[in-house]
Amino acid sequence: MPIDYKEYHPKWKLISRLIRFKRADNRCEWCGAVNYEPHPVTGSKVILTVAHIDQRKSNNRFSNLAALCQRCHLNHDRKHHIHKRIYGNNKNQLSLIN
Repeated sequence: MPIDYKEYHPKWKLISRLIRFKRADNRCEWCGAVNYEPHPVTGSKVILTVAHIDQRKSNNRFSNLAALCQRCHLNHDRKHHIHKRIYGNNKNQLSLIN
């Protein structure tokens, strides 16, 4: 899914590179999978991304960011994705399901 950079910090690309390559040393900070190498569990090529731990794109403190492989990032975002699917993106939108 393409990233809409309008929602991110103006220097997000730099912040992301610092987290992935400097702090995380090119490894997933949760499982240790190495960037661009086969994942030890799935065997698929690892592409590190940076996750917002609290799911808020406006919170760019380094303590709220983690360099994650696809597997860890998806597992981290799972509840958030389910909530968005049920309730939509608009927090003020009324639910038709409940």
